[in-house]
Amino acid sequence: MCLPRKQNLVQIEASLQAFFNLSPDLLCIRSSDGYFCQLNSVWQETLGWTLEELRSHPWLKFVHPDDITFTFDWECQCYLEEKHTLIQFQNRYRCRDGSYRWLSWRLSPYENGLSYGIAQDVTENSWLGSQVYRAELRETVKLRDQAIAASTVGITIADARLPDIPLIYVNPAFEVITGYSSADALGCNCRFLQGKKTHQPAITKLRTAIKAGESCTVTLLNYRKDGTPFWHELTISPIYDGYNNLTHFVGIQSDISARVRAETALRIEKNRSEKLLLNILPQPIAEQLKQAQGSLAQQFDQVTILFADIVGFTPLSSQIPPLELLDLLNQIFSAFDQLAEKHGVEKIKTIGDAYMVAGGLPIPQDNHTEAIANMALDMQQAITRFHTGQKKSFQMRIGINTGSVVAGVIGIKKFIYDLWGDAVNVASRMESSGVAGKIQVTAATYERLKEKFVLEKRGDILVKGKGEMTTYWLTARA
Repeated sequence: MCLPRKQNLVQIEASLQAFFNLSPDLLCIRSSDGYFCQLNSVWQETLGWTLEELRSHPWLKFVHPDDITFTFDWECQCYLEEKHTLIQFQNRYRCRDGSYRWLSWRLSPYENGLSYGIAQDVTENSWLGSQVYRAELRETVKLRDQAIAASTVGITIADARLPDIPLIYVNPAFEVITGYSSADALGCNCRFLQGKKTHQPAITKLRTAIKAGESCTVTLLNYRKDGTPFWHELTISPIYDGYNNLTHFVGIQSDISARVRAETALRIEKNRSEKLLLNILPQPIAEQLKQAQGSLAQQFDQVTILFADIVGFTPLSSQIPPLELLDLLNQIFSAFDQLAEKHGVEKIKTIGDAYMVAGGLPIPQDNHTEAIANMALDMQQAITRFHTGQKKSFQMRIGINTGSVVAGVIGIKKFIYDLWGDAVNVASRMESSGVAGKIQVTAATYERLKEKFVLEKRGDILVKGKGEMTTYWLTARA
């Protein structure tokens, strides 16, 4: 008796499926566990999914992400409403090709764990698919295409799904910038613009971004069709489909050659200005001066100051032309500048044929007195390479003192880094009271040099403004 009843149930189910398939609408029976129990064939015709695929996933998985929240709200009504009430709403369902269709639903409340539904494909009649919207969409697309064509920046599209990521679109601005027509460029990877410059650092950054499917902006040196170089700023942006697959790259290209030339010229001029400033002021002082206003003064407890004067140079000025005299003085002081660089001391200034240098500032150093002593001995040797008109070698008076000074820049024009203090005055007196061809140092300097240099006591001398002072001759290195 059971077998005929079972056959009847199978026949009833088959008849119900046949009835389902006669409907032009999408019919379904849904289970309260979130899955489709039964579907008619219109679902496959409309969305492209097989009925098995639709039944094997929760039906919410096929709903557009933006529609899930309100769809779930309506779903909750299916549990709350009375059994004779119909729930009606619209949402979007995903097709197998990634597109979406608008469905208009009528659902019954759940009874015995089942809900019955009828859905109509209203894509062509919904606001999204209305003729008005389609007209507006066509107009928007037209305006977009016109904007791309009229853009002054190059716009390209490359297909990331194909080997070598070839260009599939270039706008007119790209043709103007590069000199390549669309016929030249389409089907090629945009690396053809690089010529032989394929090892630029920016190219590594670009390749990394492409491999990762990310956006990036780089500046490249590229070449037009006629071979002329131009600086090219390129921004790439990836495009992904509904399945999060990378499909294309959009490139925005600009010729920034004029900007690069201007930046290069500005950088050269800035470097030239920086170099000039550093020829006037010590680097630490120049950096402070760029960030501050007013005077820059600093106390230094221990520095060593040297004054040097070329003996007989003033009378020589009446014997040779001024330009020749100045050229000779420039050669001498240039040699001294090189010695200052060698010994790590700071040239302060020149006054006529006098030369001033100091050790231990603007950056303090422990061996400043030794550095100045070595500088003085080397200056004595250097001056012998220069001669007067009678082929006689020049001689120098050199004076050195060690003590405390204040150093800095004052005023608002024609900056100069200078020193002030009694130690400076004494060093100047050591030079002026000295003897041609000799280096006179104070007792303070002697105490710091006596272990490493040969010094001879001169004795007590009368120093203007200081009275009697004991001084020494620096003669050689120990």
